[in-house]
Amino acid sequence: MKKYLNYIFLLPLLMFLLQACEKRNFLDGTLSPYITIEDVRQIHKGTDIQMTAELLNQAQQTRGVVISNTQSGNVPEGMMIVQQVQPGKLHGIALKVGDIAANYRVGDSILVNISNKQLKREGFLYVDAVTAADIEVVATVSQIYRRNLTASAIYQRPNEFEGTYVQIIGGEMFPRPEPGQTFSGVKRMVNGADTLNIRTLPSAPFANLSVPRNINVQGILLGDSENAAVMAIWPRMASDILDISDPEIPGDLGAMPLVFTGYCADPQGGDGNYEYIQLRANVDINFAEIPFAVVTTNNAGGNQPNAGAPPGAGWATGGARTLKFNLTEGSVRKGEFFYVGGHQRRINGANSTSLAELNWVRAIPYATSGGDGLGNSNSNILANSGNASGMALFVGTNINEATVPIDLVMFGGSGTATIVDSVNNLGYRVANNDHYRPFHPETGQAQPFFSMGTNQYRIPHFLPADVGLFIQLGGVFNTTTRTWETARSYNAKQLTKQSPASDLEVGEFVTRQTE
Repeated sequence: MKKYLNYIFLLPLLMFLLQACEKRNFLDGTLSPYITIEDVRQIHKGTDIQMTAELLNQAQQTRGVVISNTQSGNVPEGMMIVQQVQPGKLHGIALKVGDIAANYRVGDSILVNISNKQLKREGFLYVDAVTAADIEVVATVSQIYRRNLTASAIYQRPNEFEGTYVQIIGGEMFPRPEPGQTFSGVKRMVNGADTLNIRTLPSAPFANLSVPRNINVQGILLGDSENAAVMAIWPRMASDILDISDPEIPGDLGAMPLVFTGYCADPQGGDGNYEYIQLRANVDINFAEIPFAVVTTNNAGGNQPNAGAPPGAGWATGGARTLKFNLTEGSVRKGEFFYVGGHQRRINGANSTSLAELNWVRAIPYATSGGDGLGNSNSNILANSGNASGMALFVGTNINEATVPIDLVMFGGSGTATIVDSVNNLGYRVANNDHYRPFHPETGQAQPFFSMGTNQYRIPHFLPADVGLFIQLGGVFNTTTRTWETARSYNAKQLTKQSPASDLEVGEFVTRQTE
């Protein structure tokens, strides 16, 4: 991390140099001899083209930092990839240089003559026939700027991200890898609802690395030369691939090992980092051995991505729509309540009773740091009004659009515009619990999403707002049969700033267990 920060501190100087070189000189009427990579990419309109002085606005050169590692052996043949940082922007492009690619190293800052070169696309965009005489190394940087992206964001703006160094958090290999399968060749990874290829040449030193079920992967993003509709990541070295596979879930875990029993979506005052969720264990769980995840959703009409529309990747959509808490540390005993939510751990917003004495399995500063690999920073992860909001519980920490939760609670308005699209099968997948069924209980017809078929149950928003209500989800759960003897209802319990922590776990409307 320190190395990345060192590079970031150099960015303002690099940006200043770029701007100084690439602005027009209005005093003497001359144009800059330099053109940005962003502008070069805009010249290509779908067919190969020669970059004349007119198309380049009289420029002759572009500049960038080499991000491809030819020494690793995992770069498209004869290609060198460079990216260019500008204020608030990052763009990249490939250069077809042939055998001289081996003469350059990651971090070389170069000037490249592109005058009268051809701009071509064979899966990805590149400048053809660049020679050693066209390249001048002007500096070297110690670290390369990298962006964390989702597959959804990549396919929304592929031209912006192609040719740059990226990282994808939380990918699931598809189909499930067979024992002994390696990365050599093309492997498919699902992230959210979208698929990316991972390309590894047989000559790469890490080609024989075993393919795990779930990964974080970083590398160079390029259009796939064999499938125009797919983007591909080219890892640069073995350390670019991190195995984050969930452990195999024991078969004796049983149905509904954990269940939601309450939540505080609208604490008094600002909500950011003060919202929290209560769960109860129906079996002993060590989260280091069997991880889980809680994902929240807020479907306000302006929340991105897919603003005003159903989520593009369901619970895995991310952005301002969904946010994930990974439960990977700590433990809980059968019958014990535990909590997930904002790191402030207060019962009713700022300056209220501390809940630190309770069992917090995961608390994060989501208003500033976002979620665990899913969800941008967001000061309101559970809505206080309007479209339905809610929370889902998953076994494991790696989820995609097709992952089905094991428990689910939804609350709020009845609008469906941002919730479900039955025609295109977009929405929030439901658990099989006391209020939701993935199949119609009478006809057997599939109804996999909330607000589809009989999956209409939602707890209302409560008024007045901003007073601090803890919504108790009282029901009776049989821990032997793992079924709800009495379905969960709801009760809005008024909290004060002085309410004791024990108020959350006692009373008539607390979920009870029976055997």
